[in-house]
Amino acid sequence: MRSYLVFALVGLTLTVASAARSPTDQEHFVGPSLSSTNPVTKTRTNKKRPLKGRFLHITDIHPDPNYKTGATFESGCHRKPKKDDKKGKGKLDENASDDDDEGDEVDANHIGNKEPVAGKWGSGISDCDTPMSLVNITFDWLKKEWANEVDFVIWTGDNARHDIDRTQPRTPREIFTLNRMVVSKMLDTFGADLPIVPSIGNNDIYPHNVLAAGPSHITEEFLQIWKRFIPSDAAHVFERGAYYSQEVIPDKLAVISLNTLFWYDSNTLVDGCGDHSNDPGALEMDWLEVQLANFRQRGMQVWMSGHVPPHMGHYYDNCYLRYGDLALRYQDTIVGHLFGHMNIDHFFFIDVDELEATSMSQPDPSLQNVTAPTGPRLRHGPELQGSGRYRIQGRSGAQSLQAELKKDFGEMPGPRILKLKDYAVMNVAPSVIPTYYPGIRIFTYNITGVSGDRLDEVLFYRGGEVPEDEDEDLEEQGEDDDKIEVTKKRKGGHRHSKPKDDCKLPQNEDKPHCTFKTKPRHYSRHSPSRSNRPLTPLGYSQFYLPTIDQQSSHPPQWEVEYTTFKAKSLVPPSPNHSNQTSLTQPLPVPLHLLPGYDPAIFTPPNDGEGKKARQKVAAKKKKFYKQLEKITPFRMNDLTIGNYIKLARMLVIEKKLWNKFSEIMWVSTRSVLP
Repeated sequence: MRSYLVFALVGLTLTVASAARSPTDQEHFVGPSLSSTNPVTKTRTNKKRPLKGRFLHITDIHPDPNYKTGATFESGCHRKPKKDDKKGKGKLDENASDDDDEGDEVDANHIGNKEPVAGKWGSGISDCDTPMSLVNITFDWLKKEWANEVDFVIWTGDNARHDIDRTQPRTPREIFTLNRMVVSKMLDTFGADLPIVPSIGNNDIYPHNVLAAGPSHITEEFLQIWKRFIPSDAAHVFERGAYYSQEVIPDKLAVISLNTLFWYDSNTLVDGCGDHSNDPGALEMDWLEVQLANFRQRGMQVWMSGHVPPHMGHYYDNCYLRYGDLALRYQDTIVGHLFGHMNIDHFFFIDVDELEATSMSQPDPSLQNVTAPTGPRLRHGPELQGSGRYRIQGRSGAQSLQAELKKDFGEMPGPRILKLKDYAVMNVAPSVIPTYYPGIRIFTYNITGVSGDRLDEVLFYRGGEVPEDEDEDLEEQGEDDDKIEVTKKRKGGHRHSKPKDDCKLPQNEDKPHCTFKTKPRHYSRHSPSRSNRPLTPLGYSQFYLPTIDQQSSHPPQWEVEYTTFKAKSLVPPSPNHSNQTSLTQPLPVPLHLLPGYDPAIFTPPNDGEGKKARQKVAAKKKKFYKQLEKITPFRMNDLTIGNYIKLARMLVIEKKLWNKFSEIMWVSTRSVLP
């Protein structure tokens, strides 16, 4: 056990105490009316929807019912200044009610044009949580635009506010109430027949970050809150560890919901993932390996989902190594990895060299808590300092993460050396909470032949380990050697191309290159993670709220921030195919959600139309495609491992592309001043 014994004992005492308290002993939950506090009484059905080839990834909603329009940032957006405080430096009005929020629009940007305060729809680039107004417009938009356009939802946790206000501390009861409210929103939005796969976040528990092995009051409560989502045969395992798997396309595709808190090194009630141990993190890894083996045996594909991503600076070393080991050993079964928590939009790799260099080494200092703000400065006051809010990279160290990613991408082996079997891609999505601008991600995946009883083609190799000479390198995929040549010379860093240690020695038996020799390793160039075939992720489109700070009574509108697709993949192949339902693979984004869309662009011209009318349509079409070019910076063919590696190389080579990637990491707020 780590050295934080005192804190661990305090956390355990608080956890046990919260379980023992009756609801009548809890502090009363005060806040705006939550009409959806109790989950909608719908039972899940076996109704089969036609596949759309899309799914939603949503994370870090952080609803705050105590948020007040016009409140100061130093109060966590909970209390307004006194009315005679014209310069914004007087005392906070502890008794300010939320009844007059509608009349605060004039003052919602600044007090006396000096100090910023909470906006009606949320406060971008701030430490404040998500107002109910933002929660409501988000789910209203999802219901209107996506309820019938996605096949399932991956929802990666944090559905309660942060503990940033000492005068209004969180309680277990409030945390559970907020989670129930979001469940109701999900059911009301998507109905009872759409698979929804939630996972637990570090702020979904009390105290935050700290969770002991179950069964416990917390795991039992979440089993009830998520009872409409968790398969009945998974209940026993969930009570023990708050993890489970769900088949979102029966017998073809599953999502594994991970409890990353057992691997999270801020959780002082656990002790990592040592081999042959009974620590909850190790037991979850054992369970995960069995799950992957079973899904592989059945010929299925799997999305891995969880809250805290497997960055070296977040996981216990042995948990990071074991997760990386499974990610690479089941590369032909895992179609992708999705996480939240960090609020920063980015991707990174877990690879063999990284695992070798990490073996019980110290965590990367660039991924530790950073106190000096190097990214966009967030708006907050002294009352938030030391408030117990975990300040991750998304708060103050995004630039350090950028530097680390650029270093890693630049040090990757050249295409004649790199082997795709040694890489797994981790995706981290932006959050609904306006740490920067709120973000939501819609993935598109290949559904060719998936809707039938059997897939039209073999998904992936099933004959055991693939011989070494069957695994191609990137050169065979036709990459541009002239552009990649600059990455072949490596300059050190934490990826080391040194000779591997002798696996016969006991001290080396747990190193990745040694475990790969003793455990089955499954990979194939024909798997959906490596080549475009049924269930391969084709790309994603990210939506955001760039006008979150507007003070109009009209809610801000969700817009496309960017998409990984090429522009031509976003539109019908011809005017006669403007009805996307006639396509085998529906368009990634409904046309009316694309910037500059006009139906006239895809309407075949009539013979009787004059020259001016045709020129007008041509001008609209030109403008439309110009806007598509702006939202398609990466232009990836699909989201296979090889194309992610190609993108990583191009990001290092092309300065303009790297600048765009850097801007996107902060959800396009890099140039916005608080």
